[in-house]
This record gives sequence, structure tokens and C-alpha cells, in this order.
Amino acid sequence: MSRIVATLLLVSAATIGLAQDEPPGTVTFVESVPTEADLDLPEVPDAPAVWLDLVEGARRSLEVFTFYFSPNPDGVGPLRPILAAIEERAGSGVAVRLLSDRKFHETYPETSDRLGAVEGIESRLIDGQAAWGGGVLHAKGMIIDGERFFLGSQNWDWRALEHIHELGALVSHEAMAADLGRIYDLDWALAGGEDPPAVRHDVPAVPEWSPIRMLTLPDGDACEAVLAASPPHALPPGVPWDLPLLVEQIDDAAERVRLQLLSYNPGDRDGGWWPDLDNSLRRAAARGCEVQIIFANWSKRSYMLTHIQSLAVLPGIEIRFTNIPAWTGGFVPFARVEHAKYVTCDGRALWLGTANGSRDYFHQSRNISLFLRGPGCTNEADAFFERSWNSSYAETVDPCGEYEPPRRQ
Repeated sequence: MSRIVATLLLVSAATIGLAQDEPPGTVTFVESVPTEADLDLPEVPDAPAVWLDLVEGARRSLEVFTFYFSPNPDGVGPLRPILAAIEERAGSGVAVRLLSDRKFHETYPETSDRLGAVEGIESRLIDGQAAWGGGVLHAKGMIIDGERFFLGSQNWDWRALEHIHELGALVSHEAMAADLGRIYDLDWALAGGEDPPAVRHDVPAVPEWSPIRMLTLPDGDACEAVLAASPPHALPPGVPWDLPLLVEQIDDAAERVRLQLLSYNPGDRDGGWWPDLDNSLRRAAARGCEVQIIFANWSKRSYMLTHIQSLAVLPGIEIRFTNIPAWTGGFVPFARVEHAKYVTCDGRALWLGTANGSRDYFHQSRNISLFLRGPGCTNEADAFFERSWNSSYAETVDPCGEYEPPRRQ
């Protein structure tokens, strides 16, 4: 055994030892299913019920982070009781903080402004340009009592709970909640014009699989877990950059890679090229992995379609769009779509995040990722994938086909 390999094994063992000093936590996967769509997984809890339970269960603190807040303007829907529960918890002495994006606040100002005026609730808006040099607060979730957190693709939008296919995770682990809390505190300070807590200045473009935590999966098996985030220049000490970990996960796959995203564009508005994710998928196919990809039909737009079809033409890669039917109750803008963001590899590795497939999500915007490793850690995400992949809504991408994007608004 070489000295380098031996040293790596010792470092790995030491790191895992540190993780084992902490009590193991749990992870539960949570879905949102569009009304009337045949996509429900009975064994996976539904987000509206989980969110309401989390908010009502808060005893000391509740910290929400989201792109924006948008309850149903008709005054109904599952987000309304969740927002009401936030007010009730604040009235019971729970310290509530709400953080959302300043740019998108111009579109949906009412809820954050109204809740921010409630006694016991603080609400702040973060300007991505001032905080990170561009981008937006695109992460979505909440931290409850500093002990557990929800992270997923669901915005705090009534449509995300009723008319969009989404996937998230509830993690109960005090140390991981503290990691997420340090990201939150950093952004909270930046949003308030305050001196931020310590920020890393040495984030390497290499994978940092640490600090490792241990979580128990729904079936009772254990897995390793790491919380990571973007952008790389706005991370607290000890929090790794998620992009190198995602690329490493795909590069380590030996048999199968499954990816689902709302959108995909390795190009950018300035004509640049972002090869990181695209090349990792091509490498996986070239070494014989089966690569299966689901994109939302919003990705049928020409500036994304060229890149998607250039992947679909490759041996070993199959891509499908999903077309969720319109609601019989009428047209719902910016809905009836797949919005989940995750990658599974070989049934042993999972990335579950809040970013889409473009450079700015990993280099400029705030996004947060959960990485899991271990047999069975992808079971729920793979079932979620297969439900869409094998549904009547799936449409295999023709590398030479012409496509018309659906109406969004």
C-alpha cells in the first residue's frame, strides 16, 4: 500500500470516527404531487402535511429560507394554514425569522411584508448582487429548533404544494442543522447589512466529503451524509462547495446515473460555456454507465434544447421530457411541471439539492445540497424517478426532433 493511499485511509477513518462520536440522525423523503396527476408514491409523505407538522412542532425557533412566498390569491390551499401556523407559533413565543430574495420580492411582496410586521417575526430580504456578486437566494427550506431541517425543491408557493412535482428531505440531526444554521446566519447578516460571521476564503475546486454525519434511512439502514452549498465564495468554515461533490458522485458511478432537473443549460447569457455537469454525464456514458435523465417540458426552449439533444444522441444516454396535464379546474401559471432536483448513482449515492443545471446556480446563487452515500440511500429518489420515467407523461427526446415549449403564464 502506498503512503498516499494509507494516509487517505487514516484521514477517512479519523473523519468517520468524528462523525460516529455524534448521535446518528434520520432522513425522511417528502414529495409534492400535482393534483389529478398519477404520480403519488403512497410510502413517501406529502409536503403539505410534513410542513404543517414541522411548523406546529416548533418550540424555540423557526427559520425559513426561500426564493419567495406566494400563497394562493384565492385565500385557500395548503400553504395558508402553514403560514397561519407560523403566526401562531410566533404568538406563542417561538422566535421566527424569514429570509427571502429581494429581487423576487418585487413580484410577490405581500406575504413577507405582512408576516414581517407580526410581533415575534423578523423578515429580511437578501440582495444577491450585494451579497454574492450576483445570483439569487434559490435555496428553499426551514430549520426547526436548531435540531432538524427540511430541504427540497419546493418554494413557499401554493403551486409547489398543489400543482408541481417536487422532492425534498426532512433531516433530524442537530450537528447538520447547525451547519445549515451557520449558512443561514451568514445570509441573515448579509441581508441586514451587518458584519457577517466568518466566511471561507480557501474553497478548493476539489471534492471535500466532510464533515461526515450518519443518518438512518427510512428502511433502518445507515448512510453517510454531508451538507454542502453554493456559491463557493459565500460559505461558512467547514461547509464544502457542492459542485465538486456532485461531479465526483457522477464520476464514481459504475453502472447507472439518474438525473432529474427543471432546466439544463451548460451555456450562459454571455456566450460562455460551463462544461462541469455536461462533461460528467458524457464521461459516465463513455465508460458504459446507463444514463437516464428527466427534464421538465419547460426545457423545450431552443436555447436549452440544442444542449439536451446533443446529450440524447450519445449511446448510453436516454432523456425524457415530462408533460403533466393541465388541471381541470383551469390554467395554473408557472405550474403543472416537474421541479425536483436530484441525482442517484448505482443505488448507493444521492445528491438532493435546490439548483438547476446552469452555471449561475453553482457559482453565483445560494443553493444548498444534501449528499448521501450507502446502500439503499437512493431508494425513495429512484422510486420517484421511475414513477415519472414510466408514466404516460414521459416523452423520449428525439435528438433530431422539433419541440414546442408549453405555456407557462
